[in-house]
Amino acid sequence: KSRQSAAAQPFYLSVHYTAPHSPWDRRNHPADLFALYEDCPFESCPDLPIHPLQMNSAPLGRGAERIEILKGYYAAVTGMDRGVGRILDQLEAMGIRENTLVFFVSDNGMNMGHHGIFGKGNGTFPPNMYEESVKVPALVSRPGHVPEGVAEEGLWSQCDFMPTLLEYLGLENPEAKSLPGRSFAPLLRGRPVESREAVFVCEEYGPTRMVRDREWKYVHRYPYGPHELYNLREDPNEER
Repeated sequence: KSRQSAAAQPFYLSVHYTAPHSPWDRRNHPADLFALYEDCPFESCPDLPIHPLQMNSAPLGRGAERIEILKGYYAAVTGMDRGVGRILDQLEAMGIRENTLVFFVSDNGMNMGHHGIFGKGNGTFPPNMYEESVKVPALVSRPGHVPEGVAEEGLWSQCDFMPTLLEYLGLENPEAKSLPGRSFAPLLRGRPVESREAVFVCEEYGPTRMVRDREWKYVHRYPYGPHELYNLREDPNEER
C-alpha cells in the first residue's frame, strides 16, 4: 500500500482468496460470521436425494450435517466479502477508486445440494458439467466508467479476461489470433460487442468434455460415459 500510494505508474494487483473452499466447520471461521446464519433457512440450496455419482470423499450433506455445511459455506463467503470491502475502501481512501478497474471472478462454481451434490465438478465421478459447476461469479466495476446495474447475457469465459484487459488498457495483444479468448472490452464502455453468428463455450475437466451454446449442452465422458445432452432453454435445471 505504501509503495503504491507514492507510485505514478499504473499497477496490477491480484488477490486470491481460498474462501469459500472447505473446510467449513466452526473451527475455521470467526464465530460472528457463523452467528449470522444460525437461523437461516437456506432456501436457495435444495435438499435433494444424493446424486448417484456423488464422490464418497465429499460431504453427503444430509440432515444436521447439511445445515452445518451451509452455515460454514455462507460464513466463508461473507468473510471473503468483508475482505473485498477492505480493498475497495482502501482504493477510496487513496482517491483512485474511479480510476481502478476491478474484476471479481472465481475459478469454478459450486453445488451446495444442487443436483444432490455437495462439491464442484469433481463432486461426482466422473466429473459433472452442471451449470452450477461451470458458471462463475463475474463482476466488473469502475464507478463513472463501467455501466452499473447491467447484467450481461452473452457467453463468455475465463479465456476472455486477458484480451479484454489488454484492449481496455490499450496494450498490444500480438498473440490474439492464436489464443481462444476474445475481448469484451466494449461492454465495459457501454458499447456492444460485434455480434457473432455462433457462440459456444468448451470445457474440460479430467475425462469429461463439454460444449454448449445458448440452447444446447453436450457432455462427453471419455471413455466410459455416461454422456448427456440438455436443452438449456426448455430444461435449465438439467433434469432431463
